[in-house]
Amino acid sequence: MKGTFIDDLPLSQINIPEGKAPRNLVRSIQEQGLIEPPVVQQCDYGETRYRILAGIRRLQAVREIRPEGSVVAIVRVHPYNGADITLAENIVRSRNFVSELHAFRDLRRLSMTEEDIQKQLGLYKKDVKKLAQLAQLSLAAEHALAQGKLSPSAALILAKMPAAVQDEFLASCPPETSKYTLTSVKAWRMQHLLPSAQLSFLADIPLQ
Repeated sequence: MKGTFIDDLPLSQINIPEGKAPRNLVRSIQEQGLIEPPVVQQCDYGETRYRILAGIRRLQAVREIRPEGSVVAIVRVHPYNGADITLAENIVRSRNFVSELHAFRDLRRLSMTEEDIQKQLGLYKKDVKKLAQLAQLSLAAEHALAQGKLSPSAALILAKMPAAVQDEFLASCPPETSKYTLTSVKAWRMQHLLPSAQLSFLADIPLQ
């Protein structure tokens, strides 16, 4: 995204959505400053003069650190296209694996590298790796994650299996199951990796 740099843009002039940035991003900006400038565009929102094209969470973090402060920003002059709109709307406002996953997928459709996505979302490299893994979830598994029936740690294990196997796991549990446990997901993966015939050796192991 190309544009003009503004060295001292007051936060009060930017339309920053409500929400808190991830703790790791707040700590990073406190320690190192705002390394990657946000991208904004002039608009007409009453007293607000700029809307955010990229960097919502970075600006939320800066606002938390110094509410009356200002930032270095890139001002985009030309109207943004559909891809930019998708980007702006999907940069998540709070720590939420599902919304981050949606943002990750949208950015990847724009042919962005994991390193660029990491900067855009304000995450650590390991967090982007997790999102890349979660992107392998089947639709049913992702729905369970969104409902809170599948924890992120269990979802990461489940995502290592083919989509059909993920759906088999979900179908094997009663519909009223309140939550799929990490233990049950690990057991299912072991069953998938080592069919029962290959596990027969366990019967020969003496109990202590």
